[in-house]
Amino acid sequence: MQLTERERTVLAALVELFVRDAGPVSSGHLQEIIGLGVSSATIRNVLQRLEEKGLLHQPHTSAGRVPTRDGYRVYVESFCRPARLPATWVRRIHEELLPAGAQPPVQEVLAKVSQLLAALSSNVGFGVAVEDHHSARVQRIEMVQLEHARLLVLVTLDDGMVRTCLAPLERRYPDLTLALAEHLLHDIVRGCTPGEARRRLDVALAQHTGDAGTIARVVAREKEKLFEERAVPTVRLEGATQIIGQPEFQDPENLRLLVKVLDHPERLGQGLPGAGTTITIGVATDVEELPFSIVSAAMQLGGWEGQVGILGPMRMRYALALALVQSVVETLSGVEPRPEGGPRARA
Repeated sequence: MQLTERERTVLAALVELFVRDAGPVSSGHLQEIIGLGVSSATIRNVLQRLEEKGLLHQPHTSAGRVPTRDGYRVYVESFCRPARLPATWVRRIHEELLPAGAQPPVQEVLAKVSQLLAALSSNVGFGVAVEDHHSARVQRIEMVQLEHARLLVLVTLDDGMVRTCLAPLERRYPDLTLALAEHLLHDIVRGCTPGEARRRLDVALAQHTGDAGTIARVVAREKEKLFEERAVPTVRLEGATQIIGQPEFQDPENLRLLVKVLDHPERLGQGLPGAGTTITIGVATDVEELPFSIVSAAMQLGGWEGQVGILGPMRMRYALALALVQSVVETLSGVEPRPEGGPRARA
């Protein structure tokens, strides 16, 4: 969108005043702040043009203006740069995320990240991490015949992840037949990545007949569950009490929408870019776009990858949020979290 230099100056000043004061900004106030040597009437004309372009909104006829969603987007794209964090904040981030001694597990790291971001931004801080299993390989496959003609299948990957499912059988089979089916499947998928195992199963089993082949094909029908590559994310979220204190959430509708987001924290990382730092204005759900913003950055924690970020109202201190998430990600690059312990079962 093309803006004149004066329009850009007025838009930037108005957004920053609105973020600071949480109230509509008048032309007179802008005239005092900007110091362009122009009259209040001239600034009103500029405000009118910005409103016509969809960047500002006037809540009431006699009120000042507030930024629209598009106004925030233009501001962020044109003017927003990371703020300079106080040295005490940088030191606090390093001390809390780089403790002496043994490194904490991922859950604990994400908890500290979300608590820090919430406390320093007065918004919601979150961390979402998914362990990278794309390079893991099948170590073994085991089957246990249960009552009522059901089969429990366990697939163990070489990174300790265990995946399970229950599959229905036509009837109960002798233990020797079950062992033959297990050996057949083991020969096909052992040493494969989950994706390779899915692709090989149907082709490899096409030539096998008899009861062992029948059991193996029952297991193969569950391949999307047993050999999927998408891991369940580990999510931590803090700061609900901080964000509820923001003026926007005196509005019951905004509070309802916030609760809707906080009820499903596992969705916060969905749809966010997998690299770099991003500002998302307007949080999208399956049915609507919510009046919040997310400042997020991709991060890696050893074999885990994900996002850390800040969720808040669109009236957010974007420069501060950018600096905070970038500082956290830079600090996390020196963290190697230890495993959570033991195999991780996954239904």
